[in-house]
Amino acid sequence: MNSLKTVWAIAWRRFSENSAIAAEMNGRFIATVFYCTVLVPFGILSALFMDPLRIKGKPPRWLQREPVPTDMDSARRQG
Repeated sequence: MNSLKTVWAIAWRRFSENSAIAAEMNGRFIATVFYCTVLVPFGILSALFMDPLRIKGKPPRWLQREPVPTDMDSARRQG
């Protein structure tokens, strides 16, 4: 009876090790498939079509001002 428990213990330990390896490979595969089929296309489409700062299509807001004089007297009066 004792040898049967030893055999089952060894079998269970090897099964657990093999299951852990298979689960690791399966998880990496699922993560890779998800990344390539969902995240990459979403990232490409959002980069092409989204405008998170809402700056596309708006007119510029530059202020018109008088030109700055370039002579030395104006530079001395500046400050």
